[in-house]
Amino acid sequence: MKNLFRKRQINSALILIIFIGVQLAVLPVGIIMGLTSPELSPDELVTSIIPYQFAAFLIGTILVIIIGGMHYNKNAIEQGKKTDIPVTIVWIIGGVVLAYASQVIAGMINVYILGNPLESQNTNEIINMIESMPLMILIVAILGPIIEEYVFRRAIFGEVYTLFPMHNTGYKVLAFLIAGLVSGLIFAVAHLDFTHILIYLAMSYTFSFLYVMTGRLLVPIFVHMIMNSLVVGLNVLLGDYIDELQQLEETMAVIVSVIRHIHF
Repeated sequence: MKNLFRKRQINSALILIIFIGVQLAVLPVGIIMGLTSPELSPDELVTSIIPYQFAAFLIGTILVIIIGGMHYNKNAIEQGKKTDIPVTIVWIIGGVVLAYASQVIAGMINVYILGNPLESQNTNEIINMIESMPLMILIVAILGPIIEEYVFRRAIFGEVYTLFPMHNTGYKVLAFLIAGLVSGLIFAVAHLDFTHILIYLAMSYTFSFLYVMTGRLLVPIFVHMIMNSLVVGLNVLLGDYIDELQQLEETMAVIVSVIRHIHF
């Protein structure tokens, strides 16, 4: 039993290492390009690096899926009952609504109570990269959500959650709250966005709730993918229209602005 537990921990550690490697993979490429092509502007350099970033995410995503499938001992969430396909589909649809609602509420609290800025530098940079290199859409909408859910839901949340004894509901709630807090804080650190920690925590608890309730990692993965795809479409395809809408209605502008700046 201990050997199985240790194997699962090793697999989770490998998933974390791969994620870190994916994030850092383009640094040497950027340095080499900067030295060999000094005439490139910062924006041109970023655009040139994106294909390499895509390759890193693609390889990393494949690896975490393979390693995730090698878990010899399922965590406490996956050992429980899984929802059937029709119910799972309902959870995915409801999960998108829940995720957007939680982010809107967290975003408004973050802005109007905590006084933090509405816009996220991380989100703005991603949108700018998408506009200059559409290949980024595949990273943001597909590859990113897959690898991030394997990392933050399975390798981090799942491992912390499984450390607690599942004797009763109280232990399960405590395990959920602590594991969600840990994965949410690490998620914020990974995005280098500390003024929007409340929003990252809202994402963490929402995706983790979907994972726990369905027993299926695919549910938060699909919800994460749908959310990111909708935000990309909202910003890239309807950005000009939204700017006009924001000038027409103040209350609607607040809600639309929060949705538009939902974090990846």
